[in-house]
Amino acid sequence: MNELNIWEILYPLLAKNNAGCLRSDIYQPEINKLYYPILSVQLASKEKKLRILLTGGGSGGHVSPMLAVADAVREILPETIFLYVGVKQGLEAIIVPRNDIKLRFAGSMGLPSRKFSFQMFKFLFTLLFGTLKASLLLVSFRPDVIVASGGFVSAPSVFASALLRILSFGLMRIPVYLHEQNAVPGRMNLAAGRLAAKIGLAYPVKIKSFPSDRTGYAGYPVRMTIGKIDRATARKQLNLDDSDEYVLVFGGSQGARTINRAFVEALPLLAQRKNIRIIHASGTLKTSEYNAEKDTVARLAVLNAIPKGYKRIDYLHDLPVHLAAADLAVIRAGAGSLQEICAGSIPAIVIPKANLPGDSQVANARQLADKNAIDILYEEPVLSEAGVIDEVKGEVLAAKIIDLLDSQSRRNELSKNARAAYDPDAATRVAKQVINLALKEDLRAAGKLTDNDALKTPDSSFSSSPTLLRRNIERAMSLRFEDAFSHGRIEDERLAMLDDHEYLRYRGAALLVMRSWQQRNEGIKLLGLTRHSDRLDLLLHVLTDRTKAPRLQCLLGGDYYHVGFERRNAISSLAFIGEWNEPVYSAISKALTDPYYEARSAALKFIRTLEPEINAGTEDQKKNLSDSVEKLTHDHNLEVKIEAIHTFGFIGDTNQVINICEPYLMDNRVPVREAVLNAFSKLLLRSESVTTLKEKLIPLMNRFLLTSVAVYPHFPIKERYSALLNQINEKADT
Repeated sequence: MNELNIWEILYPLLAKNNAGCLRSDIYQPEINKLYYPILSVQLASKEKKLRILLTGGGSGGHVSPMLAVADAVREILPETIFLYVGVKQGLEAIIVPRNDIKLRFAGSMGLPSRKFSFQMFKFLFTLLFGTLKASLLLVSFRPDVIVASGGFVSAPSVFASALLRILSFGLMRIPVYLHEQNAVPGRMNLAAGRLAAKIGLAYPVKIKSFPSDRTGYAGYPVRMTIGKIDRATARKQLNLDDSDEYVLVFGGSQGARTINRAFVEALPLLAQRKNIRIIHASGTLKTSEYNAEKDTVARLAVLNAIPKGYKRIDYLHDLPVHLAAADLAVIRAGAGSLQEICAGSIPAIVIPKANLPGDSQVANARQLADKNAIDILYEEPVLSEAGVIDEVKGEVLAAKIIDLLDSQSRRNELSKNARAAYDPDAATRVAKQVINLALKEDLRAAGKLTDNDALKTPDSSFSSSPTLLRRNIERAMSLRFEDAFSHGRIEDERLAMLDDHEYLRYRGAALLVMRSWQQRNEGIKLLGLTRHSDRLDLLLHVLTDRTKAPRLQCLLGGDYYHVGFERRNAISSLAFIGEWNEPVYSAISKALTDPYYEARSAALKFIRTLEPEINAGTEDQKKNLSDSVEKLTHDHNLEVKIEAIHTFGFIGDTNQVINICEPYLMDNRVPVREAVLNAFSKLLLRSESVTTLKEKLIPLMNRFLLTSVAVYPHFPIKERYSALLNQINEKADT
């Protein structure tokens, strides 16, 4: 302890009371003698080594930023003591020990999608014991602050801090610094945000779910070695010539099935390039559902052509070197991977994983795509024996790669914009925020946490909620999904009112993969509202698939995997798309016999909406549809019967329409008689011989029952009847 430290602390306090008249050469020695024994204890506590608990893992995207923060903290306070809490099966078990940080484990697992299931019971049981284990670690380590990168691995430590605060009646308070890495937070971080003292955002976008007074921009911490290695040095280390085209492929630490399979399919096309060199990190994931290594190796074994410079590995431990040497990267849209390619200024093709909680990877990618810093290639749902699955076609990926390798100017543009999107001060900024929080200082007062007012409002065209996204589309086009049959095919002018068609159409198609029928239902609506005619196959599959529903769903009244609401709305979307061909005809024919009455009713409305296209079709199609509609005029469901009578006027011949409608002229149900009038009106418009038709209709009209049970100052059915009579007479006169 030196005397100057004591004097620096006391001088401002004493000077305040002595009008600044103190002289350090006179008073400092005396003050040190008097106050040294008292202040030495205080100063010792001020200079104690900070103890920081880091948590988050399972994948490199959660581990790497924590290690970057640790490095930045050590730059400021070299004596800081760290403890990392993760899970045994996570990548942190491999990476953390290499960074001179003690590692401990507390069990945890991801939150299941189904609330009532064995997996949910297992999750709660695992989280409970993980939280108890983390509580013991907190008591023994006594951290000054917990830094969490989110995800299920962080849950035990974050919840343990809250548990200890409650059990100690507030005496044991360990502040939590939560780093939200994604543009849209996951379920774990939404819960942890309520317990965190401070929340640092990787993207400068407002997140309504987080308290604004504790939230601010922090940036995404990236290891300091990335972007610092010279390109020539890196390529020499990897034995690359100047003419070699080096492509780096990785789907995160665990790997990505979509990228692995698409890239293997792309290899025969890439093999035609003589100087291409490829490093493909297929990932470390090994589960009963997918083993990244075995699946990739098996697919490679059946290829007839592989580039000579291709090499597959499990994991890239020396990523900074490979990034420095790469001409192009193919990656997932994890926050970590995106920031790493920005730090390395690497042109990248980004394939975000669809349908993660909050659609977080897509949101991450769009943040950079808006800055023209990456090229996005969306996953596409495809029909398979296992149902609808996400996929990227190998030839599409190969074409993207070849286009970029052939365009140096485009790669330069992406590289420049990626570097501009990178925040090199993020690790240091987060480190200072963490240190200030550990020292119980107010981050906002110290100017260390960016004010929340500086955060941008999210793009209204993006929403993690499919329902909100659909409503945004409806608002932009001044059109409701319920207007499908009254509106018909959506015009180009209305579609032009929508921003980013590619994303909106991707989102609609991607939702068709979801297990929840409510989410699939919104996806169906999005396909129609964006007039995504390229994915008619998905809508027709929904409409015609007769896979039996799970047993529980059947007990609750369900019939097929795609529930009745989905099938009904698929027909509405077909009306918005407005195409008529053999596959659509087959699907609509099947829908006319659908067990769900609203699907049958929607199919009838669809026939009326696309009447010109249908009547321009083949005679066999018209005959078969006419027969099917005639049968539905006797349907046991009143709504279907009414729609069928009305629709029959569009496709039946004169005698058939009259024969079908005649029994209902005196029907006691007003809607049925209104349907008869509608059918006669349409028949009149279609008839070539109006005089002959008049002779047949007038006797029927004379027998028509005009009474109505409606309490109105006028009688709508009588008005409709009078209008039809006038129409008949006017047509006959002309």
